Amino acid sequence: MKHFQMIIINDLKRYFEYRIFHVHIAISILFAASMAFFGSIHPSNFIFVAIFILPVVLFSISLFIEREEGSILPWVSAPCSPTLIAVAKMTSALLMQLIPFVLFSIVLVLKGYEFSYLLFLLAFLLGSLVHIVIGLSLSILSKSNQILSISYLIYIVLFSVLPIFHANGLIPDRFSYALIISPAYLSGILIDSIMAGSLESPVLLVILSVVLQLAYAAILLRYVIAPFFKPYLLDSLGKKE
Repeated sequence: MKHFQMIIINDLKRYFEYRIFHVHIAISILFAASMAFFGSIHPSNFIFVAIFILPVVLFSISLFIEREEGSILPWVSAPCSPTLIAVAKMTSALLMQLIPFVLFSIVLVLKGYEFSYLLFLLAFLLGSLVHIVIGLSLSILSKSNQILSISYLIYIVLFSVLPIFHANGLIPDRFSYALIISPAYLSGILIDSIMAGSLESPVLLVILSVVLQLAYAAILLRYVIAPFFKPYLLDSLGKKE
C-alpha cells in the first residue's frame, strides 16, 4: 500500500511538472464557464468531451513523456509488481477527473438541474476509467509519437466524435445499436439518462452500456495491459539507465 500511494503521489507531482494539471484544470474551467453562460449548448456536450477525450489524450501523453524520459517510477529498484504500478497510475489519472466533475456539478446545481449526483459521479468515473484504460493501452501499443498521434486521431474521430454527433441528433437513432462498439457512446447513454432524471434510452441499452463498459475495460486489462505493461515498464526503466 505504501508503494501504491507513493506512485500516485509521484504521478500527481509529474502532472504539475509536465503542466498537464494546468492544462486539465484550464480546460475544465473553460468548459464549466461555457456550460454556465452558453445556454444554447447542452451541458452534456462539455461533459462528454471531458470523459471521452481528455483522459485518453492527457493520460497517454503523460505516460509517453515518462517513457521517453525513463521516469515512469520515482525509483528504479522499487519492489512493485507491474500490475500495482498500472493500477496506481490509472488511479492517479482518475483522481484528476474529479476536477471537471466538481466544477460541472457546481454549475449544474446553480442552473437548477435536479438529478442524482451520486449516480452522476459513478457514471462519470466509470466512463473516465474506461477511457483511462484506453489511454494506457494506446500508450503501451504505440512505439512512436507518430503512431500515438494516429491512434488518438482514429479513436477520437470514430469512437468519440460520432457518439457526440448522435447525442446532438446529427446521427439517426436507428444507428444506436451500431454505436455500442464505442465506449464513449455507452458512457453517454448513462450520462444522458441520469441528467434527464429518467431512462431516456431503452432499458436494455442502459444495461448494455454498463455491462459493455466494464467488459471493454476488462478485455483491455486482460489482453493488452496485463501482458504488455511489464515490457513497456522495463523499456522505460532501461532508458533511464
